[in-house]
Amino acid sequence: MIHTHTTITLADTRVDLLTAEDALELLAVRAASLAEFPLAVASVNLDHIHHFGTGSRWVHALDNVDDVTDGEPAPVEWLNLLDGAPVVAAARRKTGTRWPRLAGSDLMEPLLDRAALDHLSVGFFGGTTETHDQLRKRLGETRPTLKVAGYWAPSSVELSDPARSAVLARAVAYAGVDILVVSLGKPRQELWINEYGTLTGAPLLLAFGAVVDFLAGRVERAPRRFADHGLEWAWRLSREPRRLSKRYLVQGPRALAKLRSTGTMIGAARTLPDLVDPKQAAAELAGEPRVAANRATGTAIDPSMISGSVIIPAHNEASVIERTLRPLADIANRGELEVVVVCNGCTDETAELARNFTGVTVVEIDEASKSLALNVGDEAATVWPRMYLDADVEISPAAVVAVLDSLAEGPTLAARPTAAYDTDGAGPMVRSYYRARARVPSLGMGLWGAGAYALSESGHERLGNFPPLSGDDFWVDQLFVRSEKAVVDTHPVVVRTPRDIHALIGILRRGRRGVAQAVNADSRMTTSTSRTLRELARGATGAREFADAVVYAILSLAGRFGALRPAHISTWERDESSR
Repeated sequence: MIHTHTTITLADTRVDLLTAEDALELLAVRAASLAEFPLAVASVNLDHIHHFGTGSRWVHALDNVDDVTDGEPAPVEWLNLLDGAPVVAAARRKTGTRWPRLAGSDLMEPLLDRAALDHLSVGFFGGTTETHDQLRKRLGETRPTLKVAGYWAPSSVELSDPARSAVLARAVAYAGVDILVVSLGKPRQELWINEYGTLTGAPLLLAFGAVVDFLAGRVERAPRRFADHGLEWAWRLSREPRRLSKRYLVQGPRALAKLRSTGTMIGAARTLPDLVDPKQAAAELAGEPRVAANRATGTAIDPSMISGSVIIPAHNEASVIERTLRPLADIANRGELEVVVVCNGCTDETAELARNFTGVTVVEIDEASKSLALNVGDEAATVWPRMYLDADVEISPAAVVAVLDSLAEGPTLAARPTAAYDTDGAGPMVRSYYRARARVPSLGMGLWGAGAYALSESGHERLGNFPPLSGDDFWVDQLFVRSEKAVVDTHPVVVRTPRDIHALIGILRRGRRGVAQAVNADSRMTTSTSRTLRELARGATGAREFADAVVYAILSLAGRFGALRPAHISTWERDESSR
């Protein structure tokens, strides 16, 4: 399929003239394609003219792929859309045609609808973790079928470091993002996309600054009557005067003067081919993972920027081991991640199933002991940092990369990804328990409870060997103070909860036993029951929240009974109802 349209140059900035319908169709088709270059989209308004127009520092920085410099094409192909009343008016004066304003915030909603319909995955890059939490909740309510591959909230330090930016881009690639929404503000978002967009593997990248805040409901959009009269800037200025006064009252008039004083010209018709790979498209529609590659060259992503191990202790996990390994198989096969499965005391097909994944190392021992399996896994692994992953937990490559990267340097010695509890099929009291648990902040700050945590080499030196305790994650958590550990905001691991009360109480008893064993082994280990109860009470702001808190307290108390009975702490105790 071929797209042809007219372009116009305004203040040394090329702008693509499209209707809303044509723009949406072009973006949707390119998101599903494997064109030679990824397509990046920028909104051309006065702020864009200020940063990228005539006389600006980055003028011509975003020239498209058909503009060749020194014989080499630009790595990202830019589509620049009209946004902002003065720019729209300038295009109308020159062409004699009334072109629509194509603001990113207007295009985003229908594009998300199309992505859900076409089974395309979306990623959000930029914004705060708080905004992402709100966005995750809102999208779950309004677009439950939309596949969100991940959320990334990079700091300014990370974005200014080329090596760390490259790692971030590769994390996006591992997640298999089709549409990456980059909300870093101008000019940073456009410059970052221009430099690292190809490494993300995303065929469509959207430099839509404030759209994540609009989608999350953190910032209210201007009423339609303001937008229709070109006064959306005044509305936003009234809402955020401190942040936006310089942009609208100082930089804006200067950009407007550039727009009016610099000549405009109509460019030649521009053709954008979208090269769809039918086999890849069919695989994606069937739910198979996308193979991340450098789209400019078609080669696999250079693994030199990421290194680490994943150790998976497994005892008779034939029903779940393929589900856990499948997302990691591609990067393990390419040698970008070391994956070690330690089958201990297995009498089923766990080892055989794990060996079917090329690049996965399988070690078998006779004794059914998780602590022994973890220690044997450490002996088999060769690189750092290391993630310890339960065999029934679903984790994305992006989450693995993000957690391992957080331990690559700096003060963090231990980390885990965020976790999402899958309560589908669970009884009402089980769902009530986990709703209450999600409202206790301190329970989301430790290393335990997610089925996955990781240690740097220095962090592991503090641990030594894993002791023969059932609560290995609680033990590891207690070895580090708050400043030495982190919960990394990434695509959450999926933890399938017990389906009935009896199974849940069994899990709670095991957890309580592990805590007691740790405290008995080292008196410095502490629990925080009183803090949990206080936070639980504070979170009970309504009738439903209060009922959930009561259920949580009752089931937690039930979990204490029988928790301290003699048990073989080296053997496996687990929930079978969710398998």
